[in-house]
This record gives sequence, C-alpha cells and structure tokens, in this order.
Amino acid sequence: MHQDVLLGGRYRLGAQLGGGSEAYVNEAWDLLSGKTVAVKIFRSTNSLDNAPFRRELEIHGRLRHRNIVRILDSGDTDSRGDGAGVGQDNRHFVVMELVAGKDLRWILQDKPASPEQTAAWMTDVARALAHVHRRGIVHNDIKPGNILVDFASDPGGPGVAKLADFGIALNGRHGVPNSSSGTPHYLSPEEVCGGTSTTASDIYSLGLVALECLTGTKAFPGPPLESMVARTLGEPRIPGTVRRRWSMVLHAMTDPDPAGRPSASQTVGMLRRLSW
Repeated sequence: MHQDVLLGGRYRLGAQLGGGSEAYVNEAWDLLSGKTVAVKIFRSTNSLDNAPFRRELEIHGRLRHRNIVRILDSGDTDSRGDGAGVGQDNRHFVVMELVAGKDLRWILQDKPASPEQTAAWMTDVARALAHVHRRGIVHNDIKPGNILVDFASDPGGPGVAKLADFGIALNGRHGVPNSSSGTPHYLSPEEVCGGTSTTASDIYSLGLVALECLTGTKAFPGPPLESMVARTLGEPRIPGTVRRRWSMVLHAMTDPDPAGRPSASQTVGMLRRLSW
C-alpha cells in the first residue's frame, strides 16, 4: 500500500507508523473532517480470512472510554469510490483516533519511567481493563507496544495512557485466535502452560508492564521460549530499588495463582493509593 493512496474516497495515506504480523498502521488525512487519523490496514487479501478485522471491529469498535483508543470508521480498499488505483488486492481497514504521543515500548527505550508516571499510566490502563472486563472482554495482549501515552491532552502532566489493539481479544463470540494468544514476554503462567487467557491474565501482564516501567527492563528477558519457561518456575524478581508499596502491588498483580490477583477495579484502587 503506497502513500498518497485515497481510501474510501476520504482518507489520504501518509507515513507508516508501525505494524505487526496481521496489520500495519499509517497516518492519514481525513478529507471530510480535516483531521489527522491513524488507519490500520490488515495484511490479508483473502475476503474469507478476515477474522482479525472482524474481531477488531466487533470488539474494539463498540468501546467508548477515555483510556481506550477510539475506532472512528472502517472499510476496505475496494470501496475507495474515487478510482484511485491501489492494485488488485482488496484489504480491510479500520480508522482510529491518532494519539499525539508514543507507545510505552518507545518511551522506555532510553530510561525507566518515574514511579509517579508509572502509577498514572498503569491506573489509566487498569481503568480501561475494568471497562472491557465488565463487558466480558479479555484484551489478551497487554504489552508496552499496545499502550499509547497521549501527552497533548495532559500538558505538564504525565500524559494519558490509552489501550490499543484488540486484534486478538476474546469475548463470548470470539474465542482464542489461531494465530496467536499474546506476546511471549508478557504471557501469564497459566497461558504459558496452555490455559485460557482470562481477565486475571490481563492483570498479570499489566503487572509485568508496570515492573518494566519502573526498572527499564523486561521482568523475564531472553529468547521467547526461555522467557516463558522462567514464568512457570517462579514470580518475577522485584529489585530492592522498587519501593515497598510498589512491590506489594506488583506481587499481587503477578501472583502465580490467577485467583490471587486483584480485579481490574481493585487494581485501580491499589495504584491510586500509591499516589497518596
């Protein structure tokens, strides 16, 4: 897909912002609203193999929350309506708000976040999880790359964290996808052992992200297989440099027993108390 292509007769593609195995994301100019947006274009050109697109649209598209990246529109490259040539391959796309910031993976490249930043961002994501969990949805891929921090809407503050990418989310209608069940370095012990991802699994993954924010390093580093095996042998090591109150929260979120972890709503309360 080339830059300057017009999708749906409305969205003029700009620079590519990122991508994964199932889709890539481009900046785009919405000619109708005059705003800049993000367009997620799915790689599959098989109209029968559109499960990732349907999952994103049917699960993510219905969510409205301050801490969840909002889907604005959807379509396919064959419905451009302007005669602009984009080749013979028809692909589905969703249009999302463009967050004026970076994802946590990029932010943590240079140095760890402060405890205050971490508490603010993780509280935001826990609020988003409480919202989706109440609706019977498991995100199933909590990791730094799926958490965007919007600095523009919080000038002078830590920024507002927003949860993105529901491409492998689970709910009553959409079960475990064939292609993936989360990112190896952030899987819960039960997922590593072949169990089903649950709301408690999202909390475990968020605990690993919080620990990475505070330390600047993954809780279980190394190659994916080595990292996953380490998850089954014990809890993540929390350095002595992490404050005791933080340590208690992280131990609760990463309890090896899913039943021992707090719910998303309880996690919000625990994280908020860290700021007092």
